[in-house]
Amino acid sequence: METIQKLKENAAIFLPENGLEEKIKLAETENRKLIIKLGFDPTAPDLHLGHAVVLKKLKQFQDLGHQIVILVGSFTARIGDPTGKNKSRKPLSTQEVQHNAATYISQLSKIIDVEKAQIAFNSEWLDELSFAEVIQIMSNVTVAQLMHRNDFNKRFSENTPIAMHELVYPILQGFDSVKINADIEMGGTDQLFNCTMGRQLQENFKMPAQIVMCMPLLKGLDGKEKMSKSLHNTIGLIDEPNEMFGKTMSIPDNLILEFIDLTTDFSFEEKQEIKKRLENENPMNIKKMIAKNIITQYHDANKADEAENFFINQFQNKKLEAKTFVPILISSLKSESDEIVLLDVCTLIKNDITKSANRRLIESGAVQINNLKITNPYESISLQKGTKIKIGKRNFYELI
Repeated sequence: METIQKLKENAAIFLPENGLEEKIKLAETENRKLIIKLGFDPTAPDLHLGHAVVLKKLKQFQDLGHQIVILVGSFTARIGDPTGKNKSRKPLSTQEVQHNAATYISQLSKIIDVEKAQIAFNSEWLDELSFAEVIQIMSNVTVAQLMHRNDFNKRFSENTPIAMHELVYPILQGFDSVKINADIEMGGTDQLFNCTMGRQLQENFKMPAQIVMCMPLLKGLDGKEKMSKSLHNTIGLIDEPNEMFGKTMSIPDNLILEFIDLTTDFSFEEKQEIKKRLENENPMNIKKMIAKNIITQYHDANKADEAENFFINQFQNKKLEAKTFVPILISSLKSESDEIVLLDVCTLIKNDITKSANRRLIESGAVQINNLKITNPYESISLQKGTKIKIGKRNFYELI
């Protein structure tokens, strides 16, 4: 019972509701491993914490001895998956598919044991189908059933075009479950329709129907949309520790509970205690705990400590000496004397913004020389080695 509860933790949808208990019992009765399927189209080369929500659940099944199958949509990625928005996703070339798939698989090792997992490519069987066989598979599904998919229904009602290949896509994904004889298919809640298609086709092929297990979609750094590479709101599994820490600290407070549940590997009891602390403690302290836990999972504990220290020194410590500085050659400031006005210094150093923007920074008190705030853009500055300059909140320089 405890195992079932652990497997069900954080899951959003089970179809049918008691299907997991029945499948576990069936595996015990037949003395075999369950086949757990997770499919993905290699549409972008990097995995992020949103992907990890499902992958960590998959790892729990793997740790129990079940067979996980990573189904790479090497065929379906070449035809274009419906995006869930108002248009289909651009099909990929064979070369793009191969490159992205290889990158994905190498990153999977951060969470699952790739050596024990089965990696399957659906081009192995879908490329072999004749057109007659494709039509025969499609005959198992009605147009009315396909229109139950929310985005199809919405686009149809709004007279937004739906290409025929988009309607075929869920059917092909369902056929993948037939070919690998899946017991359970996992995915995010946005994959519910496609996963149920696998159940239907298995039944039509006189096979035991897989159960569908959907995990919630992790929101991205904006706190609104799901974490997605295309929305630039992700924390990548291969991000550097300092980047992971900074991104985690930037999440809005309303995401803290979600991140505790879906991104950390604290025990259930630890999560409850942290949530209780959140009621009376500064949210920043909780975010630091989350950030260190995430970095420990995908790097190590030492890197987590170093990233925390970097963040504190760079963004919280008010002492200028504690910051990490970018070296600037005095000669690059092009002054004919040892002095130059502050505005010219800032404009030469911070050349990614305009001179007017630099002037506004100075006048607003956002520029410091050796820990001294200067608000006169035209004040003369002595150019000496070791001079420390802060421009804005996060830009620190030292003259050499």
